[in-house]
Amino acid sequence: MQYNVEDIATLKKRIAVTVSAADVDKQIEEMLVRYRASVVIPGFRKGKAPLKMIEAQFGRDIIPEATNSIVNRQVRDIVTELDLEPASSIAFDTGFVSRGQDFSYTFTFDVMPVFELPDYQNFPVQEEDVVIEDSEIDHVLQLSRRDFSILTEVEEKRLPQDGDIVNLNMRVYDAEGAEIAFFDNQGMDFILGEQQSFEAFEEFVKTLHVGEEDERKIFFPENFFKAEYAQKELLVHIGINGLKERILPELNDEFAAKLGKYENLQALRDSIKETFTRTRKEFRRHEAQQKLLDELLELVDFPLPESLVTQVASTLRENRVKYMQPDDDKEKIVEEALRDAQAFVKEYVFLNRVSQVEKIEVSENELAQYLARLATRERRSLAEMRAEYINNNRIGELEDRIKSNKALNLLYSKARVDIVPPADADNDGVNDEAAGDAEAAGDAETAPEQQPETAPAVETKE
Repeated sequence: MQYNVEDIATLKKRIAVTVSAADVDKQIEEMLVRYRASVVIPGFRKGKAPLKMIEAQFGRDIIPEATNSIVNRQVRDIVTELDLEPASSIAFDTGFVSRGQDFSYTFTFDVMPVFELPDYQNFPVQEEDVVIEDSEIDHVLQLSRRDFSILTEVEEKRLPQDGDIVNLNMRVYDAEGAEIAFFDNQGMDFILGEQQSFEAFEEFVKTLHVGEEDERKIFFPENFFKAEYAQKELLVHIGINGLKERILPELNDEFAAKLGKYENLQALRDSIKETFTRTRKEFRRHEAQQKLLDELLELVDFPLPESLVTQVASTLRENRVKYMQPDDDKEKIVEEALRDAQAFVKEYVFLNRVSQVEKIEVSENELAQYLARLATRERRSLAEMRAEYINNNRIGELEDRIKSNKALNLLYSKARVDIVPPADADNDGVNDEAAGDAEAAGDAETAPEQQPETAPAVETKE
């Protein structure tokens, strides 16, 4: 085998390979022997038929297999010999081998760049400390009380107020008086005071008693979730069918025991704080790691594999275009997808280089644990998840992901980390892993500007 390496771009190589006729014939003979051992030819014992007969009968299958065997083995050997790391799938330009003839083919691929890493030993980075306010714990407890509340009809004649569940009929009309079908809701349950809609709509609801109906022109805000109705004045007609209020349980030791077999209310508060602390600390650590990575990337410059950027940008673009709104700028979406892809690939290449220098490897146990976490997160069986990644040749993708995580953790372990007070102790702005959907009564799916309601969940004790 002879080969010639050509640099056709900064990180793109084309390798032309020539295989001698003798090597071709040897490979074909090996494939014929394998076939003879596995097939049955009438009149011959298994594995004893003449090779010429095997070739005449199965040549159409043997030649492509012999070609693939030669190419796959040689490409692996050449890449290893040149100490190259492909950054993209390999593109082949090849035909099929023939007996007694030299065989030539080429393959092209992008390679990972090789560059000097900045000095990351004792690199300074700040990690924000975790502060849990009593008000946050109080908020979780109030949501837990609501989950155990009893809904009762409001018997007194009064106007709706925050916390009430209003059952209403709603119709909305445009400036020409035509009804807008999207907003047509009859018998819809709507919770006041929990940002399921914008303020002007809720204030209108609060002006009507049960059994009353009225209409009012309301200006829909700029951030209204249905863009075609944002910043428009529409005529809203509503009627109140019913009104319910929540009767909350007392917040005491008995409630704590009911919620999760906690010894007392203080034990419940401690559990909530522990959950907040653990998940928020994980977030703060991840935040600091990203800051460290960003600052290290500022200190080094290297070319990016073009095919890898194109592949990532294509995926991002397709996903974003799929969910774009009518008034979204498609050209801007494409530009942002490319920019984000370049940033993603730059991080990936940098961490890959750290993995090389630090000789980071991924064990079978680490791969199994990662697959198990994925399976748990997606509520699928481990066997199903493993089969999907193996059948789609995505195990390498998982290994790269694990390597990147290990490389980032290693960088952080070598950094000089200073713990500093949080920028905003009153509102950490963290979407904790402990967060869970708090159930809302009724279904206000098409109420104006409905927002998902989330709150840290209380860990129950078995």
